[in-house]
Amino acid sequence: MIFKKFICLFLLAASISISGCSSLLVPVQISPYTNRVDEILKTSGSNRPQLEKFLTGFDSPEKKQAAQFIAANLPPCDRAGLSSGLLTDNLEYAFLARATTPWGKDVPWSDFLHYVLPHRVSQEKAVEWRKPFYTELLPVVSKCNSMEEAVLAVNRWCFSKTGFKSTQRWDQNPLMTINRGWGRCEEAVILTVCALRSVGIPARQAMVPAWQHSNDNHTWTEVKIGGKWHYIESANPDYGLDHAWFSGSARKAPLVISYAYGQLTNPEEPILKRTFGCTLLNTTARYAPVSRTTIAVRDNSGKPVPETAVFFSVFNYGSFSPVAVKTTDAEGKTDILLGPGSVLVSAAQGNASAYTGSTWIPGEQKKRDNILLSLTPENKPEGNILFRFDYNDSQAASAPPVNSEGAKKATEDTLKKSRLDRLQGMKDAASRFNPDLGPQIALAGLNVPQILLALNTCPTQFLPELKAEIKALAPADLICATGSELVSNTVLAVQSRAEAEDAGLNYNDKIFNEYVLNPRIMYEQMRPWRSVLHTEFNFDKGKKIAHILAEIGKTAKNLDSSPRGPLGSSLSPLGVYESGTASNNSEICLFATAAMRAAGIPARYLDEQGWTEYFDGKDWQPFYPQSPELTGNRNATDESRSYYSPWQTIKFRLPGYGKEDKHARYFRDFTVSRLYGRKFFRILEKTINGQLDEKNNIWEISVPTGENYLISARRNNKNEPNISVIKIIQAPIGTLNRQNTTRK
Repeated sequence: MIFKKFICLFLLAASISISGCSSLLVPVQISPYTNRVDEILKTSGSNRPQLEKFLTGFDSPEKKQAAQFIAANLPPCDRAGLSSGLLTDNLEYAFLARATTPWGKDVPWSDFLHYVLPHRVSQEKAVEWRKPFYTELLPVVSKCNSMEEAVLAVNRWCFSKTGFKSTQRWDQNPLMTINRGWGRCEEAVILTVCALRSVGIPARQAMVPAWQHSNDNHTWTEVKIGGKWHYIESANPDYGLDHAWFSGSARKAPLVISYAYGQLTNPEEPILKRTFGCTLLNTTARYAPVSRTTIAVRDNSGKPVPETAVFFSVFNYGSFSPVAVKTTDAEGKTDILLGPGSVLVSAAQGNASAYTGSTWIPGEQKKRDNILLSLTPENKPEGNILFRFDYNDSQAASAPPVNSEGAKKATEDTLKKSRLDRLQGMKDAASRFNPDLGPQIALAGLNVPQILLALNTCPTQFLPELKAEIKALAPADLICATGSELVSNTVLAVQSRAEAEDAGLNYNDKIFNEYVLNPRIMYEQMRPWRSVLHTEFNFDKGKKIAHILAEIGKTAKNLDSSPRGPLGSSLSPLGVYESGTASNNSEICLFATAAMRAAGIPARYLDEQGWTEYFDGKDWQPFYPQSPELTGNRNATDESRSYYSPWQTIKFRLPGYGKEDKHARYFRDFTVSRLYGRKFFRILEKTINGQLDEKNNIWEISVPTGENYLISARRNNKNEPNISVIKIIQAPIGTLNRQNTTRK
């Protein structure tokens, strides 16, 4: 799984406690959620009537309070788009599971609210999973003699629905994962947590944001049985409770985070961070040795620096990956509980910053040393450092071997074969219907009938464009698209192109297919936007491109801010438009890109730059949604000037990689990473051109000028990285040549 990105409701601190008690409830008339619910309704836009219908649809005090709890913590994407029907069914079936399972009523009220009732697990699109899961799984768990037995039975059921395979950066919802028959670890977690919650078992997601002993990360499922949390490998029946392939790896975890919907009061584990609609718990101590460290941030004169973000990063995928961020208090201090190994600790304020490595090796040190960050003007995080994590750990040696498909082959292979047979049947049907397009249609998994329906019902004159759309769509989009949505998107895209041509904007089919017809822009969850946005943004009444861009810019500038936590996806373009809100610049750019495409203007989002581009018939031009007056100005900011100017080229040979050795690879062995706000690094994935001269073992890389660093590492015999960090200003050590180049 590609790791992704991490980054409030105030529970009433009254004498009446709702934590851990299933019978004592806060009366609805003095509900602690009232103020937050009001804020949610104000930022729900045109979806407000749906939320109000949900909130007023229950008679019992328990259900009323549960509805307020869900509504008070709705992420922007949910409050802008979820129907009252989905939310009501989710609540009713959660209470039904509470009443009909042997353990349901024994689950404390607080655990029920935070770990059974929630309609979502992570950043997947919220869908109606609870009713079908409850219907199918209730007979399964009814045969079980204990909650533990039920957990394992549910996990086996999940295994029958999906296997492990890397997918895409945005999360599949549980129905998508079943349709596809595959999912990465986080998608297996989403499926498993939903399945457990559907039968009243408290469950949540836990994860290591980034490993330090290897690349990548991992996430798994935690379940609460008899008042104690346990872990399982999601959708994998190979292991029981607290026993999985990652048990040994977790002993070297720098940090483990568990997620709770809403704001927990008096949690059992230390709180890492409270964010909107979610409490992040530091559960590292359940998996690995831990040590607490205190960080003090001082300015250049030695004075405390309050309200400053402190970042903690591990070495992963050839760069420093942030795993946590803490904020200093009034005395300029913060603290954190971390597992063994090394982290980069960084902070910045204005042009002053500080960076230091922190290492704790159990058996060699009693605890992790406290850290002093002295902010220094124009400081650069350059140099060499060894990051360690290896220590003598007998518990890790007893962990089971990796086997993501399970070792009980007789039973599990039968379950797997049944799943694959269903997918093969869909593949055969797709090939019979259209031999040329069959392989692409088959990627829709169990959703193949919807793709076939689209092809069978599409007007003949639009079939070439529909086929182009299907070829361009990612499997994750094919497995959830409906036939009517596909046809509607195609027809409107073709019509908007014709309108653009009438207005004098012309472009070829390749640009049309990729930047007008394609409904996907970046990593957002799909929600059809074209028909609504085309009604508002189009070439009618003799409009030109400038008029439409001005309208889009005006809409973007008038958007209100809506806070977002780690739960819930980014607002879709339609969600931004209908709610009149956005959580960040990325959502604004997604909306602007969709609005331009809806009008027939080719558009794309440059996520690493933070603005959009449109095609004017001759070239790509910058469009800054929140500053439309700067449209087309390539010198609008330092970043745009750098991006549109000739790029800087460096040539280098990494130490330790000889002609007889393996070649250095991007991501695995090195990256060019940008330092953002002088605080943390992020790998350049798209704003970069490069190639390797294999004969001479020399890399040639081109990037825009900026706060870019060449970060590389060679791992020792313990797999610990010796890291080199070089600022790309002058030619780095080993550079043979340096010149300017134009962007490709």
